[in-house]
Amino acid sequence: MINIGLIGLGSMGYNLAKNITSKGFKIYAYEKNLNIIEKIKHDRIQNLSLVKSLKQLTYEVPSPRIIMLSLPADKIDECIDQIIEFMKPEDILADLGNSLYLKSIERHNRLLDKNISFLGIGVSGGPRGARNGPAIMAGGTENAWIKTSHIFNAISAKNGEENACCYFGSAGSGHFVKLIHNGIEYALMEALSEISFILNKGFNISYDEQTKKLNEVLKTSSSSFLLEITSKVLNAKNEDNKYFIDDVDNHIGQNGTGVWTINAALELGVSVPSIYAALSARSSSQFFNYATENNLSDEDLKHSSKVNDVKLDEIIFFNFACSLFQGLEIIKASNKFDFFNFDLQDVFKAWSAGCILQGEYLKLISHQFNINKNLDYKFLYKLINQKCPNIDHIRDFCSLAIKKGIPSPVLSSNLAYYDLVFSNHKIGETIQLQRSYFGLHPLKHKNSSEIVKPYWTEL
Repeated sequence: MINIGLIGLGSMGYNLAKNITSKGFKIYAYEKNLNIIEKIKHDRIQNLSLVKSLKQLTYEVPSPRIIMLSLPADKIDECIDQIIEFMKPEDILADLGNSLYLKSIERHNRLLDKNISFLGIGVSGGPRGARNGPAIMAGGTENAWIKTSHIFNAISAKNGEENACCYFGSAGSGHFVKLIHNGIEYALMEALSEISFILNKGFNISYDEQTKKLNEVLKTSSSSFLLEITSKVLNAKNEDNKYFIDDVDNHIGQNGTGVWTINAALELGVSVPSIYAALSARSSSQFFNYATENNLSDEDLKHSSKVNDVKLDEIIFFNFACSLFQGLEIIKASNKFDFFNFDLQDVFKAWSAGCILQGEYLKLISHQFNINKNLDYKFLYKLINQKCPNIDHIRDFCSLAIKKGIPSPVLSSNLAYYDLVFSNHKIGETIQLQRSYFGLHPLKHKNSSEIVKPYWTEL
């Protein structure tokens, strides 16, 4: 039996504590925010006891023990600095926040010198998932995972008889999978937002009608958790019967994981245009609706096409599949690091329930991957061809947005990504010739080992 301490009782930490205690585990927890402390005292959660200091926490939680940190990423090192003097050899420290995987590797190595085990654990599902069952992505000391996995399996979301909980191995691996998860999440959220705006301004479909149409898609293999919540928020109204979507500030927040995803993709040489487009849109959001004389009015944006011609389930699946594939490509490519060794089936398992990416579309893709056993462009093409047999439906939808000046960076990026890979063109050849002309970079023949030498290479 291992004893549990928890530091940080914000919305994630407190709901994790509720989840853990509901499974019969006892927790001692430390929180310095007085308002949160008063709320917790009022709630009187069974098996949850508050302590007044980190020193008292380590006194009340005797070894063998795990101390979980549910804190903002920029507070983790500060907390470690404060608690490390009270820790003992063989103790386990677990970071349950949104930390950069490189920092997890650093923390693992630092604590290793003290003979303290470290687990970096990605937790997805938000506060509701934390309470009812999140997706858990773990990495770190194997022996520490063996000692504590029963806790994380108990609190994780369930996919049938299987837990949405997976140990990926070395330090940083859990947080790496989580940051890729978040990068994909950016793209899926942006795609649904763009689709909604095109339906509203391109086809004059009200938010109430959109909710009905999205609810129809929820009955198909294109359904997802994100689609479900989008269908709910679009027509949500306040007590004055006004749509929240008309009142909410449009400056999109971000916690840094999208940037980390792009950095990882750049380092590994993986193309992730839709994830980048989604991140770029968030960065540009402070300038949304910039006032110019060129802004189109609602009347200008109206379109006469019938929305019944729109294959909404295919459009959603196409964009989800392309964005997901890009993220999985990063994970696959990261195996060239000597400290990672991911099995993508484990990734699908961890994302199968509880997380923001969960849904029927993911089950379909996971099932096809289990048959195919290989994530490559042939897999992506076959997947899209099966679910979206007429790609022109997607082209027409994107074309409408472009013609009417309706922003669609992720939808357009995914279509361009698809065409770059699966259509015949001379883009690569032209750029190679350009590079050769101004930089004298060598040119290889596409069908042999010969070197191509145009006239300008002769100095």
